[in-house]
Amino acid sequence: MEDDQLTAAARDLAAFSVLLVRHLGGHHQEETTAPNKLQTTNMAFSPMSFHAILSLLAAGATGAARDQIASFLGPAGADAHEALASKVASYVLATHENIDWVEEDDEEEAPTPPPGVWCAMGVWVDSSLVLKPAFATVAASKYNAEARAISFRNTPAQAREEINEWFESKTGGHLQGLLPESYISASTLLVLANALYFRGYWYDPFFPEMTRDGTFYVSPGHEVTVPFMERNHLHEWMQIGCHPGFKVLRMAYINRKREHCFSMYIYLPDDRDGLPDLVRELSSNPVALLHGKVVPDRKVLVGELQIPKFDVSLQADVSRLLADLGLDLTQFRPAGHSFSEMVALAEADDEDMLPPMAVPSIIQQCSVRVNERGTVAAAATELEILGFAMGKPEPVVDFVADHPFLFFIKEDHSRVVLFAGQVLDPSSPR
Repeated sequence: MEDDQLTAAARDLAAFSVLLVRHLGGHHQEETTAPNKLQTTNMAFSPMSFHAILSLLAAGATGAARDQIASFLGPAGADAHEALASKVASYVLATHENIDWVEEDDEEEAPTPPPGVWCAMGVWVDSSLVLKPAFATVAASKYNAEARAISFRNTPAQAREEINEWFESKTGGHLQGLLPESYISASTLLVLANALYFRGYWYDPFFPEMTRDGTFYVSPGHEVTVPFMERNHLHEWMQIGCHPGFKVLRMAYINRKREHCFSMYIYLPDDRDGLPDLVRELSSNPVALLHGKVVPDRKVLVGELQIPKFDVSLQADVSRLLADLGLDLTQFRPAGHSFSEMVALAEADDEDMLPPMAVPSIIQQCSVRVNERGTVAAAATELEILGFAMGKPEPVVDFVADHPFLFFIKEDHSRVVLFAGQVLDPSSPR
């Protein structure tokens, strides 16, 4: 039964991943005039980081807030999503307790370090409150969350600095300054945080000396020159799925533990301006197109292979976007219909004395960098709670990613989507 729960939750996560690709990537603007387009160029985000935060939030929610979060996470249900988040935190991503922060552009002749995948959860609670025992147990045992008390009321600036330093330390310095000035206030009661770091080296690396400048077709009439990684003898046979209107390339990372298997999947439309149509097709059946046999087990003979080096990122407050998609936690609700399962007053037993609570902001910062050796990706997600104050392959397949494409980094056994994004212009600074 647990496996069925995990499979159902992973399917919901796939649908959520594509939903965010469509909206964060601005593709929904072709279908609606809603004024919440966050990104119109390159972007990267972590569905798994969002999922971890929302699942932990659901564990401490009650009444209308819990019902809304459970509905938004998907039909698998809150318990199934908690089980998936717990498995990811304790098993799928727990490959290193002490990561060696090796830079991806170190000397080529240096020994290739093992893959690094790491997840951290943090909970900060105002010193006027205490975590309820049941929530504290769930946070620690299922999410490996570190909990600490801090005085948001008296020292909000110091609290913001401490949380930012935590994010920086948990991602090896890749993500800095997540919370802007004046973000934390005296009204802050609780902060939930997730940090996710991934470093993977290609099973079949590219050779830097073979990287060549080439033309990337951003849009009709707009071309840029960028460095393309090109095939070598290691790429003669690769896993490529060919479908009407698009191809999917699987590039595996070195795997020294059989229980973990990470790969990047690049979804490339056939037409240079075909990305919006590809996103619509993914949106129509995300589970089949992300978890189905989009990439065949049998490798195909590769003709031309070109992948641009890229470095893409995103930093945004997505609370308003999530509200428009059906998860509106920005409205203050009485304690019994919000997050009273998380906290109690430190010096009182009367739950009715808890103030109305709301989630005014959910911030994520993410970066993904791809070069000849592999990928370094990091994501940080912070949530603040305030108190009221598909077809057969051809014999030879070309895969020339010289126009906008999507990418997903997944753990293949669990089918969990860690990172996702789009590349519209590799020459654009992040």
